[in-house]
Amino acid sequence: MTFSPFFDILHVIMSLTIVLGTRPEIIKCAPVVHEALRRGVPCVIIHTGQHYTPELDEVFFRELDLPAPITNLNVGSLPPAKQVAAMMDRLYDAFLEWKPSVVVVQGDTNSVLAGALTAHKMGVPVAHLEAGLRSDDWGMPEEGNRVLAGNVADIHFCPTEVQRIRLATEGVLDGVHVVGNTVVDAARHYVGKAEGTSKVLETLNLEPGSFALLTMHRPSNVDEPGRLGALIDAIEDMAVSYGWKIVFPVHPRTETALKTAGLWDRLEASPVFVLSKPVGYLDLLHLQASASLVVTDSGGMQEEANILQVPCITLRANTERPETVKAGGNVLYEGTESAELIALAKEMTSKPRDWTCPFGDGRTAERVMDVLMTFLDTKV
Repeated sequence: MTFSPFFDILHVIMSLTIVLGTRPEIIKCAPVVHEALRRGVPCVIIHTGQHYTPELDEVFFRELDLPAPITNLNVGSLPPAKQVAAMMDRLYDAFLEWKPSVVVVQGDTNSVLAGALTAHKMGVPVAHLEAGLRSDDWGMPEEGNRVLAGNVADIHFCPTEVQRIRLATEGVLDGVHVVGNTVVDAARHYVGKAEGTSKVLETLNLEPGSFALLTMHRPSNVDEPGRLGALIDAIEDMAVSYGWKIVFPVHPRTETALKTAGLWDRLEASPVFVLSKPVGYLDLLHLQASASLVVTDSGGMQEEANILQVPCITLRANTERPETVKAGGNVLYEGTESAELIALAKEMTSKPRDWTCPFGDGRTAERVMDVLMTFLDTKV
């Protein structure tokens, strides 16, 4: 690839390299990529290949109008330790070639940990988007990823004061900036496009308000067949109680778990469950905005439901997004009892949808780039 001399100079002294590997990272990094390019700052994407199916990867680049990654490391599905090791080995070569001025990582995935550690070991500054989130549940692999990545980061972009305070209690005081969350930028920018272009309701034969949207993928919910079966029972009872369909875009690992537990054929035959492959971002936004209720164990969907003013039940004992609970748009539930879930659904769907989004005003990417450009100017 050939560049003009001017671009070569910029590439050396002011270049952002974003390391990502999963659907949520693509969505949340998109506003930063667009803002960097709007300002004329060279910005390249390295894809680790942690998510590698078209439904979890390619469609998001198309829908979000993102430039193609400069490389895909194609690590695929490996045990976590081997996956991180493979990412670091391949990132080392990519960083040598592209000489990033700063490496940007977002969130708490294996790709985040690998990107942050590799950059740190190579003396490249690390900027951590969505810094300071904590669940205090070390049984979640994401908790280790976000804490370890934060420990080597030079710049910490916190969504709210909650994370700034948490980092301060951990002794992290320098390079901390409260900027909001780029998920607000993305959701507010694309929800109108989703409403105008998505055909997912027609495809699935749904009317707005006639369904609850379900996503599950965390090991704590899907890896133990007994708990998975009990959750499915409770969710089905809830749907019958309210006359809803359950729209269930099934994550690949969840599909495997359902088949292993002997539940897949039952769900396919159920008049309640509407199964689909994972959907693109625009379709997912349209489903969330049209649902009566979101039931999930995803961190990002807790945020998006809150932004879109849709009540949410989170199938977990804890959350690294406590602001959603405090705002009133989200409630935690770790049980499997039908009566309790039905009661929670009534509580959440009966309240006014007037909570305030705690994650900012949709201009987070602008603040992130203001900080990064100041940082890069200082380096130059």
